Amino acid sequence: MLLRPRQILAPVVFATVFGYFGYHLVNGDRGLLALAHLQRETMIANQNFAEAEATRKIWERRVTELRNQSLDPDMLDERARALLNYARKDDIIVFTPTR
Repeated sequence: MLLRPRQILAPVVFATVFGYFGYHLVNGDRGLLALAHLQRETMIANQNFAEAEATRKIWERRVTELRNQSLDPDMLDERARALLNYARKDDIIVFTPTR
């Protein structure tokens, strides 16, 4: 029994069209692999945003502590002298042994 070309043509065309759309469903610009890639990038961006947000909150707290209402001038002077190794002429310096 011989099949005529007309009988073979319809399944071949449908298989070709189905294969074309199937390929682009997976590998196309908006296909499943592209979706997975975008989801991965979104996850990384969300992690970076969370890290930036945490850093921003740390800096906001530090800046809030520098406001005039919360600053103790004596404590500020003491910390500045300790960090800068600065002393006035009339200061008495007591050296302590380091261990």
